[in-house]
Amino acid sequence: MATTLDTHAAIKRLTAAGLDTTQAEAIVDTVSQADDQLVTKADLQAALASLERRLIGYLVAAVLVVLGAIKYL
Repeated sequence: MATTLDTHAAIKRLTAAGLDTTQAEAIVDTVSQADDQLVTKADLQAALASLERRLIGYLVAAVLVVLGAIKYL
């Protein structure tokens, strides 16, 4: 989960705002499920770092292939 949601407090706030308990629980459950699919800035940074490492590896391999091909020209 990207963030921590105090479900009990959220239900209390919604019921205090006039919703009945069933409606408040449904809203909090929906928000909690959606939150499970979110990513954090740290998640994105880790994925980007991994992608950068792979691209550098591909670039090094491509340079070595070109240098090897030049040897045979």
